[in-house]
Amino acid sequence: MAGKGKKSRLLRHWPRFLLIIPFLLVAYVPFYNRIEPTLGGIPFFYWYQLAAILLGAAVVVAVYLLETRVTRTTDGASEEIDSSGTPGDIL
Repeated sequence: MAGKGKKSRLLRHWPRFLLIIPFLLVAYVPFYNRIEPTLGGIPFFYWYQLAAILLGAAVVVAVYLLETRVTRTTDGASEEIDSSGTPGDIL
């Protein structure tokens, strides 16, 4: 029984591990601390950071969508959804 709960928790939260990608993109500064190559006259340092921000936002959106899909499938099988339409009501 205890193993099943831990496995379902890991299955539910696995998309959060994808959030490591944006962190790794900017963690090692010597990799992108340079001027060349330029892109449209903008040094590498600046456009790399902008690309990392945009990719980080895309990863966050992907994690959100994956987690809501995984949560919907795991919670939907174990609980009935309240159809009253008012979230947070205490009966």
